[in-house]
Amino acid sequence: MLNRGYEPLRQFRQNLFDLLVSRFETTQGEQPNLLIKDKDLLLKINIPQHLASITNINDLNTLNKFFVISKLSIQAGQFINDNRYRLQWIDILSKVKEIKFSLEQFIQEYLRYEKAFIEFPFDTSVLIYLIQRMHPSKKEKESPFRIFLRLSNNLKLNSSMFFEQFQSIFSNGIKIQRYEMKDIIELFAWIRLQDQLFDQYFSHYSFTVNTDDLWDMFLKLGKFNIINSVNQKHVISILTEKIPLTSIETFRRYTKLAKTYLIEIKPEFRSHFIELFEKIFDAYIIKQFNYSQYSSRVSRTDCKDLLQDGLEMSLNNRLERPSCLLLVRKILCEVENYHKTNAQKLKTLFGNLKDFDEKLCQKYAAEKIIDDEWLKDFLITNLQIWLKLDQETYRYLCANHQNNPWTIYIWSRIVHLSLSKMLNNNYVDILSKINDWMKKVKCDIYNPTDIFTITLVNKLFELILTKYSRPIITLSNIDIIINFIICMRET
Repeated sequence: MLNRGYEPLRQFRQNLFDLLVSRFETTQGEQPNLLIKDKDLLLKINIPQHLASITNINDLNTLNKFFVISKLSIQAGQFINDNRYRLQWIDILSKVKEIKFSLEQFIQEYLRYEKAFIEFPFDTSVLIYLIQRMHPSKKEKESPFRIFLRLSNNLKLNSSMFFEQFQSIFSNGIKIQRYEMKDIIELFAWIRLQDQLFDQYFSHYSFTVNTDDLWDMFLKLGKFNIINSVNQKHVISILTEKIPLTSIETFRRYTKLAKTYLIEIKPEFRSHFIELFEKIFDAYIIKQFNYSQYSSRVSRTDCKDLLQDGLEMSLNNRLERPSCLLLVRKILCEVENYHKTNAQKLKTLFGNLKDFDEKLCQKYAAEKIIDDEWLKDFLITNLQIWLKLDQETYRYLCANHQNNPWTIYIWSRIVHLSLSKMLNNNYVDILSKINDWMKKVKCDIYNPTDIFTITLVNKLFELILTKYSRPIITLSNIDIIINFIICMRET
């Protein structure tokens, strides 16, 4: 057997390859073709062994030599008709250690001779393999996704199938920060109408980046109206899961950014963006207040700021939204020190009301906002505790309502709910002692501006009428209450 290093043989092989390459180039890949179909002879010739000599593709001649030998090797495998000898493009390419061509150059050269590969063309899996090996640098000016989509179209591949198989490369690219945000946004724009595909890609993105980048992406998708009725469920599902885990300070920063972006959004897209923001805002607030580990970290000042943000970034500024109601309850009714006396709690409550946004109190009916459940910590259901309300405390309460409809309503409900429970017992004795208490705190003389005392007496009178069959005037030791009622009737 002749030695492979034998010079005449080496020169013959080189001339043969040159001839094959020349024929390949002049016929645009249609020639040469394998004419030998005998299995034993083909196994003996072993054309694929010559592929092993091509370990580096660093010039055009070597690339075309690679293509022509690949063509003949694949044809040989087809004629042998044995799965052990069938060659796939990825098997062939994986044997090449280095390719000194860009991805586009490599594909373009393949397409120049695509007639050679009509029966065994590059499919989606081959393109994905080549992208993994020859991914464009981040320094490239053109979007890599634009390049990939163009190559996929040039190869006549199904773009949806390409993006389906491209996911792992995309996910890894996000991890190593290979892609620019503008390019990712363009990719999301392309697949925005493909429900499942958008969900998969947005999930890859959102579970890899931090919440700052995720929020920035949300704002930009909103700005360019990429979030639509098809894909918004995926965006909102992910954001309502991840954003509520951020701190109050971070979320307020996000809200401020959203307000800034809202100005830049086209008027016809703004309502949709606000609707999306509302969903995220509601999810954030509900999570913060339904879990004690979060709620304890939110101050009243934070709540006021958040309430203002929530109403500003809202389609209809509804205070009745569950998120806004949670904020209002915390602003008004949360008492930080649970060891405070009833008197101290009441002073805190009405101090909070005095400090609350007066415009909201005038705009919204208190009975539609304030739930009796909110007031349970402020009820005085024990007469002895009620009697401990001293003049200073009571005068503070009376002097600070400022005709605020919410304050008046809340006092009315506290009195009603408290007395309803107290009067289940000896209400005659209770009336007598409250009568004396009114004198003690110096609210025994009727004053038409003393709304709190008028409310108290009215509620006493209403509740007694439902429980006492005889005229109230027949009861003893309630002269102050009786005189107060008479003065009220006269005025």
